[in-house]
Amino acid sequence: MQRYNDENIIDIIYASFCTIFFSHSLDTLFMKKYWYLFLVPVFIGLMACHDDNEEPEKGEQRESYLSCPDNHHPHLINLGLPSGTLWACCNVGATAPEGYGGYYAWGETEEKSAYEWSNYIHYDGTAETCHDLGASICGTEYDVATKKWGSSWQMPSLIQIQELLAKCSHEWTELNGIKGMKFKGSNGGSIFLPAAGGYEISNLGLRNQSGTYWSGTQNPLYINNACYLYFYNNTANWIHVQRSCGYSVRPVAK
Repeated sequence: MQRYNDENIIDIIYASFCTIFFSHSLDTLFMKKYWYLFLVPVFIGLMACHDDNEEPEKGEQRESYLSCPDNHHPHLINLGLPSGTLWACCNVGATAPEGYGGYYAWGETEEKSAYEWSNYIHYDGTAETCHDLGASICGTEYDVATKKWGSSWQMPSLIQIQELLAKCSHEWTELNGIKGMKFKGSNGGSIFLPAAGGYEISNLGLRNQSGTYWSGTQNPLYINNACYLYFYNNTANWIHVQRSCGYSVRPVAK
């Protein structure tokens, strides 16, 4: 049976409260019909978190760097992660590490002017009729990183995002005048994720203040949600949100 240490449990509880705080108003939270929402991130955390002896699947060996060697992006950045995961130096749709890039609903591969249930292609009229795209869309036809950059790239899984958070330090900083989060590995390698904000309906919110980066992992208990990396100033964690939102994507190597 999988065992969870104190740090795992703290992460799960913290993610639960983050989800509630960022996803639901207090009025909605205490309505009886939504009592189960508190349990969703807890179950996701228990299913996805792993102990020190369990790491994401190792990828193939490819040329990588500790930082970008030139302006011919994207590059594979080696953060010295136990899994061997290599992260891209920039976002899908960007031409430099500080570029915001595109915004995509989860499982969609094209940008649009508004991000709401009414124009989300993977549902049938209501949030409750979202198509089940599977536990993970990483590397599939629904993966915007694979679609835009080719078969050697994909969206990160939730486990890979958890590893980034657990094994790298993070610092709120600026790159060429753009605010964002710098993640630095134990080997000195680092990536910069710009605070691109995110779209809910037609509103781009919190640009230059926060970052919202999709994983390819669908919420297994509440399938109209998916998991993502969230940071605001110097705080970073993963939570989940409705799949129709327009968020950034930072690929990893397959």
